[in-house]
Amino acid sequence: MLYFARNNRLIVNRIIKIVLIVFVVFAAAIFGIGFYFHKNIQPILISEINKALAVEVSVDKITLSGLRDFPNLGIKLSNVSIKESTPFYKDKLLIAEELNLFLDVLKLYKGEYVIDKVLLRKGVLRMADLSIGNNYAILKSIAEDNSSSVSFAINDLILIDCDIEYQNILAKFSCKTTTKKSTIALKYTEATTQLGIKGQLNSTCISSGREQYLKEKNLSIHTQVTVDTKERIVSIAPSSLRIQNVDLTVQGTVNYTETSAVDIAFANASTSIESLLSILPKSIKESLEALHLTGNLALEGLLQGKTFNNHEPHLSLHFLLQDAAASVQGLDQQIAGINASGDITIPALGKLANASANCTLTSASNGKNKLSGEVAIQNFVRPTFTWDGQAHLDAAFVLGLLDSTNFNATSGTFDVDGKVTLTYDLDKNIPAPNSLRYAGDITVTNLNGTLSDPKISIQNGQLSIRVEADNMVVKSASVAYNNTTANLSGYVENYTTLLNTESTAKLVGELTVNNLYINELYQTTQQPTEQVSSAALIPLHLSLNTVFTNFKFNDFVAEKMQGYLESNRISIRMPQCEITALGGKTIANIALKKWGDNHLLDINSTLDKINISELFKQFNNFEQSEITSTHLSGTLTGNILAKVILNENFEPILPKLYAKATVRIENGALVNYEPLGELSSFAKIEDLKNVQFKSLENTIEIFDQTIFIPKMKIANNALNLEIEGTHTFDNYMSYNISLSVAELLATKANWIARKAEKRIERNKEGGLTAYILMEGTPEKLRITYDRATVKENVKEEVKNEKTRFIQALQNEGSLHQESERSKNYEDVWDE
Repeated sequence: MLYFARNNRLIVNRIIKIVLIVFVVFAAAIFGIGFYFHKNIQPILISEINKALAVEVSVDKITLSGLRDFPNLGIKLSNVSIKESTPFYKDKLLIAEELNLFLDVLKLYKGEYVIDKVLLRKGVLRMADLSIGNNYAILKSIAEDNSSSVSFAINDLILIDCDIEYQNILAKFSCKTTTKKSTIALKYTEATTQLGIKGQLNSTCISSGREQYLKEKNLSIHTQVTVDTKERIVSIAPSSLRIQNVDLTVQGTVNYTETSAVDIAFANASTSIESLLSILPKSIKESLEALHLTGNLALEGLLQGKTFNNHEPHLSLHFLLQDAAASVQGLDQQIAGINASGDITIPALGKLANASANCTLTSASNGKNKLSGEVAIQNFVRPTFTWDGQAHLDAAFVLGLLDSTNFNATSGTFDVDGKVTLTYDLDKNIPAPNSLRYAGDITVTNLNGTLSDPKISIQNGQLSIRVEADNMVVKSASVAYNNTTANLSGYVENYTTLLNTESTAKLVGELTVNNLYINELYQTTQQPTEQVSSAALIPLHLSLNTVFTNFKFNDFVAEKMQGYLESNRISIRMPQCEITALGGKTIANIALKKWGDNHLLDINSTLDKINISELFKQFNNFEQSEITSTHLSGTLTGNILAKVILNENFEPILPKLYAKATVRIENGALVNYEPLGELSSFAKIEDLKNVQFKSLENTIEIFDQTIFIPKMKIANNALNLEIEGTHTFDNYMSYNISLSVAELLATKANWIARKAEKRIERNKEGGLTAYILMEGTPEKLRITYDRATVKENVKEEVKNEKTRFIQALQNEGSLHQESERSKNYEDVWDE
């Protein structure tokens, strides 16, 4: 086709001369020399053809037919090959098993240059327009001048079982196809070439620039094309084109000069969406691959613009969607009954970052779900979605879109009325940071359902959110589950980061929760490791003035807990939390944060008049059985610092436990404590089985699975008990005990005799003191007198008395004995 479009009438004259040479040779056969043709005339004829052409032509055999029908003549060339005029494919320009020409010799003689039929069978045609010239300029230049105009026509050019390949380097266009049978009618004049094409093209690939428009698609075409050889413009009359199952009408122009361009309009009446999507360019299909669409689509489009050098044409589409349905890959939800219209604009086909689309959604529904509004997309590479409209959605539908498998909604609705904008990063498959924008209202009404793990029955969930500019206000939120009720109001700072991987969104407001039982929130199945190891404990920051009433955790019950609940996503804390529980008041700083794959629970609390028996009871005796709530009584005041490493299931890792308690117990008693019972039997003092005291103070530390007890004094009217030592979590005890009793009680216990054995000494209060070592487990507890301590105490006492006497004389002190101060233990817990 382009061959005739690009050459002048002198070239046509040359073609006519070649045909006349063939005619003269075969005319000789009419006069009886046909038998001489194959041996002598065929080489002469091939030689004459090669003299007229600029490239080499090879023909195995030339045969003549139709001599009886003269002047109608048929010429058959077998195994024809023609070389390229300029090597490009590095192969033959044309290879054909057969090339047949059928013509009326008398019409040629009269100057009517018409070939009735040209039939090319089992051929391969490879054509290319290069930066300079082409590969199909097969005729030699003609210097003669002939001012008369020439016309030329081929009534039927038939291609049977042929492969065709064409490339245009300047326009960056390529086409490759095969045809079982196609028919082309050609009429050439000095100014124009007219083509009528009707055919079936199979496995067609068409590319322009970096974009591949068709890949292995079947086409059928019926068109009329006019080539203006002077202006080098191809005009396409309204034509029918079928690509796969899509029927299109096409018309327009193609400029194939050095500044090549296209201007082609196309349309279809109505086509299934699946069929249309199947023929879209690869880049557009990839941007829609997560979306499954069904229904009917009518469209009109325009492909327009320059195609030379780095230019790429503009594509615009107007579409009408009727009774369509849409679903997102991986989600078991669908919107049906979609009726919409809109436009898609791609300013440069290879630059989808500049593409845009808009759609007016007239209606869409799925049962109770209804949608309407305006949808827009900017940038098909990193798309920004905008939706401005209304939605009334069933809770089950929304949760299905969110792919929530843990919550089964039995009722409830989501109502949205506003405008949302979001940019999506297709490379990372996540929303782009800080791209979320919304203005409008979001309402959740009567949400009911069941969480599968933990097993919780959600009742009457309500939510009302209003967003204006950068302000997201939670007007009200409430929910009930099991016996718990919760209410929330406030606002969200930096809500535009809600979908960020590292969100800085912060919920600020008031939270009240009644009858909260923490254990109900425990999941019964262990979460996958990749979920547990996430850096964030919760998805957003918090600053909530929180009030818990009737709070329960395991056996611990607090009538009230009040304070600010704060979080930076990787930690949750309640500084200065006021707790009313255990018969007293507590001010606690509580923090929980990620610690590698585990969690760190950090507690620093100040206790005032806590019932110590209830403390041990509600905290399950702190996971030990030696000193329990039945052994202790009294009120506890002081400070407790604890650092506990919790595993992924929030269970304490005991080797990582550290605690330090500086406490005072008033009006207390230690009853039936087994080691003291053993000591009672050893010392022959029954009062040790029930030790009552007015006040006790000490600082106790726990680390390395060991309780470290500095020296402390338990005193009453009958006896004084000083004790220090260690007690491991494996229940191994090592205590140093100083037991002082009044003389009457000492006499009763027969201590006078033991004093003589230097195991007991007289103390300054007038009674007797025994120094005792206690070591071992409750099953193998060894109790002995500590004679070394008795001897050392005598020496130390003499030394101290002398020092106090000298200081008194120098007015630096007094003879009054100083009270013993508790040791200052450093925090030895190593994070």
